[in-house]
Amino acid sequence: MLDESSWSFDQLVEDRDFRFVSRHYRTGTPDGLRLVKYSVDREGSFGVHVESDIHQLTWFEGSMLGVFADQEFSLIPPTQAMWIPAGTVHDIAALGPGTMYCAYLRMGLERSDFTVPRQVEMTDLLRGLLRHLSGDIGTDAGLRSRGVLLDAIEASSAAVPPVSFPTHPAARAIAEAIVSNPARRETLAATAASHGISPRTIRRIFLAETGRSFQQWSMAARLTESLDLLRGGGSLDEVARAVGFSGASSFVPAFRNYFGVTPGRFRKANAAAEF
Repeated sequence: MLDESSWSFDQLVEDRDFRFVSRHYRTGTPDGLRLVKYSVDREGSFGVHVESDIHQLTWFEGSMLGVFADQEFSLIPPTQAMWIPAGTVHDIAALGPGTMYCAYLRMGLERSDFTVPRQVEMTDLLRGLLRHLSGDIGTDAGLRSRGVLLDAIEASSAAVPPVSFPTHPAARAIAEAIVSNPARRETLAATAASHGISPRTIRRIFLAETGRSFQQWSMAARLTESLDLLRGGGSLDEVARAVGFSGASSFVPAFRNYFGVTPGRFRKANAAAEF
């Protein structure tokens, strides 16, 4: 749960901690878009809230972005953005000064990939579109850019998010052991003890060196290892057990939450690409 111990950022105050420019492109209509560009001067968050009918894409240029969405905390580097679908209780925090771009879109997008929070790889196209929309480009140009933006998000979400390894010797050994045998599940306490290090230290190292908590990193590594197995044609239950899940029922939602597509759609896309 989101509480003071897990989320302790001071709230940013308008005109003191940030300035913003808001561009409206037929805002309030199903095909509209609002783009807000924030110039943030210090670390802080915008406050926990929920938009019942507004989707949001947020990119923070200049520093890390902290995101609480769907009861999970993520650290987002400037090379990625965060997609937050309508109805998701969330908060976003700047972990330093920088420029934040938030694109807001109405519900009704007929794309199933946009229904769960996830990280989106920032391509040159996405960067250019957000910067372009933050200018005073007029309604027609803004609506044309909106369509390209949605296509770019959909294409980028299919990219495999990178899994970076920690450099600390013990943490690196633990990470490599997970990748070499993803089917093995061991408690963090047991894993840390076998490498002569405390669980608390392992958590701190993984978060500092990879931008992910130990649990998030382990999940990402196992899901990434599942890609080759899916390409190989094994059943979902077989693939799930091979990377440490109890079965397809737990593997499929985890895969979709991480990659933005189901394992079945990934297989179809991969088969089409090979063809």
